[in-house]
Amino acid sequence: MNKIMGILMLLVFACIATNILSGGSFVIPFNLQNLMVRTSLFGIIGIGVAFVIITGGIDLSIGSMIGLIGCLMTITLIDKEWGIMATLLIVLGVSLLLGFVHGLLITKAHLQPFVVTLCGLLIYRGAARWITGDSTGGFGKDYNDSLRLLATGKPFSTATVLIVLGITVTLFCMYKIIRNNQQKQGKPLNWVIGGVISICVAISGASRFSNISADQVIQLSTATTVNIMSKRDTAKLDITKMDEENPGKRPSQFMPEILLNYVGYLAIPFAVSLAFVFLKRDTHAALISIVLLISGAALTLWASSYVSTLFGEKKDIGFLAITEVIVTLGIFIAGVDRFLKGVYRSLPEYRGLLSITCTLSVCWLVSQTPICRTLIPTPMVFLAAISTAAAIFLNKTIYGRYLLALGNNESAARLSGINTDRMIILAYVICAFCTAVGGILFALDGNSIQPAGHGNFYELYAIAAAVLGGCSLRGGEGSIAGVVIGAAVMRVLYNSITLLKIPTSLEFAIIGVVIMIGVLADEFVKKLNNTKRQQAEAERVNLVDQ
Repeated sequence: MNKIMGILMLLVFACIATNILSGGSFVIPFNLQNLMVRTSLFGIIGIGVAFVIITGGIDLSIGSMIGLIGCLMTITLIDKEWGIMATLLIVLGVSLLLGFVHGLLITKAHLQPFVVTLCGLLIYRGAARWITGDSTGGFGKDYNDSLRLLATGKPFSTATVLIVLGITVTLFCMYKIIRNNQQKQGKPLNWVIGGVISICVAISGASRFSNISADQVIQLSTATTVNIMSKRDTAKLDITKMDEENPGKRPSQFMPEILLNYVGYLAIPFAVSLAFVFLKRDTHAALISIVLLISGAALTLWASSYVSTLFGEKKDIGFLAITEVIVTLGIFIAGVDRFLKGVYRSLPEYRGLLSITCTLSVCWLVSQTPICRTLIPTPMVFLAAISTAAAIFLNKTIYGRYLLALGNNESAARLSGINTDRMIILAYVICAFCTAVGGILFALDGNSIQPAGHGNFYELYAIAAAVLGGCSLRGGEGSIAGVVIGAAVMRVLYNSITLLKIPTSLEFAIIGVVIMIGVLADEFVKKLNNTKRQQAEAERVNLVDQ
């Protein structure tokens, strides 16, 4: 939980800092869509390598396998003309076979995972260059309206997601309310509030498809922090000229942002209530977190205004302004982190209220960006499906527990009756499957496969996302949600380098430093927690002896 919270805070920090320092360029719809696509693609392969890392292994062949997959697709689909279904089946079959071979070599030939996958990295890259004659391939325009839609399509809008999510959670809350009443488990107030919020979220999404006029949209937005007339987004400038009869160009496309903003305002009274109770329960800890929160928020608003002024006057931001933004955001994020952890630990009976407050805060945060008007790319649907299935498999099935036990202590797992060889093979097959899905989407998204370079270093991005997301390279520890957030952090950092016009020659250096800081912070927190646990255990023993 602490690791996921930490990486989530890092993601929020990176997004807010990038948006402030880029003058709002981070949250334009085009950039958000591109960011969602790349996050989804790297998140998929990150989930695959996470299963291998959990068992205590490693897979360095992912990038080369992605290159081989792309080359196989161009040969079978374009050169051989075997058709879409045959191409996908061949690519999936080859990938699963390679993953199975990796597992066999590690378990039966007793080779080190590093050696096996390093050889795979070299073999697959060489094979890709050989079968294509080292020539660049692609799919042309013939498959733009069919196969390539798997990577470039946009099946539904974010508004649709809000509607489906709101209705689903509302039904779940109703089920919990009825069940609590039948079993007489107490007051279901949290579920009632959750149901009301879910209904509001669904209504916010449905408002996208209304036929509200431009004047009404502008009037509703005046009491919010949503600026729909921003000069940095040309789509916003024509709001008074939009065709109210055209569903794609109605002014109502701004309504989800506006209504979510109103919903987010409800977080204020809930947060104040939690702060008041927190102060009564643990005054010292509450004062520190609240002071950090308020001072950090005030300083962040000031820094944001200052940077916006520099952008408006077309002046250089300067190192001092960047430092101010980073420091002020750091104070604010530290305050949020301490407040959440303090309430979670000190007020266990108020954890439901804390969850509701966080949900409302997220609604407000989402309303600050034009994400409600962007279309969800198809790769994000693949990521959602794969991550959900992976999380259920890892956390809710006996085989997931076997993998975690195997990573913690392989000898103990074997002695307890677990077929460790079978579990290791399974982990590499899962990794190969995710690599195959990611490789297909990477090839279709780029539409140009250069055998010598396609997929280069992708295994490092995937491993970095897994490690940032809480997977220990020693094995036995990992979280699918953390891996997805880690992949998002990696892509936001890359996007920041582009938007802030940092020399691309520093790209890998900056990302490497951030990863190193993240890993060091994780180790520091782990040692600190272990020290506290040992001290608590020693105090307990002393009390027993006395």
